[in-house]
Parts: sequence; structure tokens; C-alpha cells
Amino acid sequence: MTVALYGTMMVALFVVKGAREAEQQREAEFQDKERLREDEFRSNEEDRQRIFRENEEARAREAAEARDAMLQDFPEGLGTAPVPPGGSVSGVPGVGGDGGDRASLHTIQDIRDTASRQSREIRDIIDMEREESAREREAATAERVRLEAERDAAVQAAQELKDSRIQELEEQVASLRAELEAEKQSRQAEESDARERERAEREENNDFIRNQLMDLTNLMNEQRQATDEKRELMESLFDEFQIERDRAEALRLEAEGKPGVEKILEEVIRRHDDIQESLRAFSDTWRNECEQHHAEIISAVRETANEQIPYNVQGYLDEFSKALASEVRMLLGEVGKLREERRALQHEIGYLLCMRSKYGPGGEFEPDWKPAPGAPGGPPLDPPPPPEPPVAPEIPPARPGWRSVTQRTRKKKKETAPPPPGPNVPTITGMDPRTQVTRSWATWQPDLVFQLTPTWRQLLHLLSLRYSSPRDSRI
Repeated sequence: MTVALYGTMMVALFVVKGAREAEQQREAEFQDKERLREDEFRSNEEDRQRIFRENEEARAREAAEARDAMLQDFPEGLGTAPVPPGGSVSGVPGVGGDGGDRASLHTIQDIRDTASRQSREIRDIIDMEREESAREREAATAERVRLEAERDAAVQAAQELKDSRIQELEEQVASLRAELEAEKQSRQAEESDARERERAEREENNDFIRNQLMDLTNLMNEQRQATDEKRELMESLFDEFQIERDRAEALRLEAEGKPGVEKILEEVIRRHDDIQESLRAFSDTWRNECEQHHAEIISAVRETANEQIPYNVQGYLDEFSKALASEVRMLLGEVGKLREERRALQHEIGYLLCMRSKYGPGGEFEPDWKPAPGAPGGPPLDPPPPPEPPVAPEIPPARPGWRSVTQRTRKKKKETAPPPPGPNVPTITGMDPRTQVTRSWATWQPDLVFQLTPTWRQLLHLLSLRYSSPRDSRI
């Protein structure tokens, strides 16, 4: 029982240790993923800033080109043309001779006003766009600060939850260790008492067996004495038979010459039959007495054993059954407590696995789908391949100078140039966002190590199969 309890406690310690290691591993993975997410966010922010700067530069170039084009549309020298002196046209009151120049000056002034007004409008538009981009940058910066604050708060909350859980588990392990030590001390005291009782019972049983052996020794001595007496009786009977035989032989020798041999022979045969009958009767009597003494000895031994052994065995088995019942009761209580703790740990492990599936690859916070190359927030496009060099023209061979011989030139097959590369179409990589929902949760299969503890009825059934009734072990 103590070994089973110790094994259960070791399993609980291993489970706590595994949970702690899994928590540390999850924390390390979380830190790595946070670092990768931060790097990705920074790279996306740099790409966005780069795209914004490129757009600003392109907008500035377009504005400068438009301003230059507008200034080039005006005729040269209009701004530096001298104003002619004033005069009057003869015959027309109030009208001078320079009316056409004044009209031209008014037209130039209108054009200049229009150009300055358009330049102011362009400048206002550029200022508005710059203010809009500044507001967008401020909003992006505020959003980034908010996300970083939320991330720091989530990390701090997860760290505090982990620390509190580790402290709680350490307290539980310390309490379980103290309970195990107290149980071990009480078990040692009970085992020492049980050893003392067993030693006293063994001494008592040894004394009883020693007395039984002395009784059996006395019975064997008595049986040996009876056997010796029977042997002496048989020897005396055999001596008498030998004497009788010698006497009969002497009588036969004396009566050889006498008539009546048949009668003497009949007498001898009769005497022989009587002797055989007496010997047979004596042998049967001796055998019956031996069997009777043997049966008495066996019955005495059996009665003595049946009087003492069942009493001691029954008492010992009753005490063992009582001790076993208390041990089983205590074990079932401890097993139920450990089962509840194990169920709570399994629930927490399932919650941690759920959080891991959310924060892991393909989860809710890190989807497999990414923007296409060239799109906002996506990777840049690949640079176009360089153009192929032009094919050099073929130079015909020169005519020989010493004689006029027309050589046939072999036309070489022109190498077909590869088709020009098509336009760079951005290819969409990654997973379809519609299928992201179905694969955002990682599939979790139950671990064979973390199985539910059997109920107390199953434990009682197993104990009843393992430990049979004490009455079945009687001799």
C-alpha cells in the first residue's frame, strides 16, 4: 500500500514537473512569437514609411513638373517687357495711342495672377496632403503604442498567472510532501507495532509447535517400545516353534520304525496347520494393532492441529482484514483527492493548449494567409529580369583577290529568341482567408498519460479480485 501511495505521489510530482516544463516552453515560444511579431510589425512599418516617402517624392515631382510645364507655356520675355511711354491718340478724346499695350499688360497680369493662384492652390493641396499624412502617421503611431501597451499588459498578465500557478503548484507539492512524510512516519510506527505482534505470535506458535513435537516424540518412543515388545514376542514364538519342530522331528525319528505312519503324518499336518493358523492370527492381530496405533497417532496430530491452527489463522486473518479495510479506506480517500487534483490539472492543461492553439502558427493571432507581394503590408515585388543583349549582325565573307570565285554562303538558322517575359502579375501566396476559420484551432488529441482515474467502485472490484476472502485461505 505504501509503495502504491508513493508511486501515486511520484506520478503527481512528475505531472507537476511536466506542467511546469510545458509552461516554461510555452512562455519561451510566446516570447519568440512576440519577437517575430514585433519584427514583422517593424518591417511592415518600414515598408509603409518607404511607400509613403516614395509617394511623397512622386507627388512632389509631379507638382514640380506641373509648375514647370505651366511656366513654360507662357511666352518668354513677358515679365521683362518694358512699359512704353504714355501718349494719346489724336482725334479720340480720353484715348491714347498705347491702348493695345495696356490691354497686353492687363492680360499678362491676369495670367500672372492665375499662375500665382494656381501655385497657391497647389501649395495648399500639398500642405493638406502633408497634414493628412502627418495625421495618418500620428494615428499609426498611436495605434502602435496602443498595441504595444496591450501586448505588454497581456504578457504581464500571462507572467503573473504563470507565477501564481507555479507558486500554487509548489505549495501543493509541499503539502503533499508533508502529508507523505507524516503518512510514512505513521506507517513506520504501525509496521514496528505489527512486527512486534508478529514476533510475539511467532514465539507463541513456536512454543506450541515445540510442545506438539515433544508429544509426537513421546508417542514415537511408545510406538518403538511396543514394536520392540512385539519383536521379542515374535522371536519367542519362533523359538517355541523351532523347539516344537525339533521335538516333532525327534518324534518322527523315533517313530520311523513303528507302524502308524499315516496317523503320525496326519498329526504332524494337523499340528502344522494349527501352528500356521496361530501364526496367521498373530500376524493379523499385530498388523491391526499397528494400523490402530498409527491411526491414533494421525488422529491425535490432526485434532491437535485443528484445535490450534484454525484459531490463530482466523484471528490473524481477522486482524489483517481490519487493517486492510482501514488501509483501503484511506487509500480510496487519497486516490479520490489525487483524482480531483489531476482532473483540475487536466482542465488547466486543456486551457493552456487552447491558448497555445490561438497564439500558435495558423491560429487566431498568427494566420497562415499573408498579403500578396506588392500589396500594402506585403513583401516587395521581385525586380524584372534584365533585357537580353541584341544579336550581332552576320558579316559576309570577303571576296578573294587572286581569282574571282563565287562561294556559296550557307545561311545560318537564326536562333529564335525566347518570348518576352510577361507583365509581373502579383501572385497571391498563402492560404485562402475563407478556410482560415476552419484551421485556426489546432487539433488536440488526449494524451494517453493523462487518463481519468477509475472510480472507487472499479477500485473495489479490482481489490476484490486481487485479495480474496480470508476464509478461503484456511487449511
